[in-house]
Amino acid sequence: MNDQSTPLPRGLVLLLGSIMAFGPLSIDMYLPSLPTLGEVFGASEARVQLTLSAYLLGLAVGQLIYGPLADRLGRRRPLMFGIALFTVASVGCALASSIDALIALRALQALGGAAGMVMVRAVVRDLFSAQGGARMYSMLMLVMGVAPILAPALGGQVLVWMGWRWIFGALALMGLICFIAVALRLSETLPEGVMRANRARPIGRVASDYRRVLTHPQFFFCVLTGASSLAALFAYISASPFVLIDLLGIQPAAYGLWFGLNAAAFILGSQVNARLLRHRRPEQILPWTVGAFTVATLLMLAVSASALFGLFSFMASMAIVLFTVGCTLANTTALALQPFVYEAGAASALLGTLQLSAGAVAGIVVAISYTDSPVPLAAVIALCGVIAFVAFARARRHLGAEVA
Repeated sequence: MNDQSTPLPRGLVLLLGSIMAFGPLSIDMYLPSLPTLGEVFGASEARVQLTLSAYLLGLAVGQLIYGPLADRLGRRRPLMFGIALFTVASVGCALASSIDALIALRALQALGGAAGMVMVRAVVRDLFSAQGGARMYSMLMLVMGVAPILAPALGGQVLVWMGWRWIFGALALMGLICFIAVALRLSETLPEGVMRANRARPIGRVASDYRRVLTHPQFFFCVLTGASSLAALFAYISASPFVLIDLLGIQPAAYGLWFGLNAAAFILGSQVNARLLRHRRPEQILPWTVGAFTVATLLMLAVSASALFGLFSFMASMAIVLFTVGCTLANTTALALQPFVYEAGAASALLGTLQLSAGAVAGIVVAISYTDSPVPLAAVIALCGVIAFVAFARARRHLGAEVA
């Protein structure tokens, strides 16, 4: 296990970060093409939106499938299968002849991409201590933060110059490159003894494994803390076009710039956290970052519900919220997975599914409650802050629990 003073291997960071980027790139890169897809296939807006819903559903279901496979077969083989499926499905999306075919292929693409989300977290858990793992997750968040900023612009340029099919062609090319890199550069990280022990267990124990992981206090409360902070980010992403453009009068052409500024705050938070982890353990940093996150969410609610609401006050308060999310998420991920050796794959899968579900719920609640006011968005984000504070207060009682 790497300690906090050991430099992180740049090649591993780049490879795992590229695999983790499948998710945001596959979502954000094709967004500029949604109106075009409706015209090309003669489909309604709701029908076209199903291509996004199918992908999100595939990510959630896929992670639960790959978790047990990661523990029984290791990390490398399921990861290569998932990347191969992602690549082939991306080619299929590029060649799709109907909106129904595209919807089905997007679900398959997500099932492949889900492998990367599960296996990357499991690989980091295999190779690093909780402190080193938190540093690694912070560096991976640099890629995860940059991808959503660049993806829509990149997708828009591909759409203009080459057509929508080449967006999926570019994703297929990325998948192929990552498949080759994994085949050549990534060795199996799960110890053989752990793999043999897991294979000896009945496959029917998958449900009981998930139940055991979910009911582990350190896992549950750390995941709840992290999922609450991530839900605040999802809530902002879902409502930011309406708040910035409709309420604050930002021109649509300038929306990406303002959105990128707050995304930069998230990235900065993750990198500050990586520096702090050189001298402090995750459980020493979290009381401060979770507390700051809660205070920042309440500050944002106060700004949004008062005469102080304006472009700069809203953006500044939101930047503080996202900065603290960046400081928090890697640490809660590392501590949630720390107790598990034999069930690290299942824990990684469950963590990813719960985080994705929390983000989806936050986005839905904001969409349902949206009015001509920033208060519903701010109230949801403030609720996320309070839940994170309470959850981490409970998590502190169980940190350092026995490794399973």
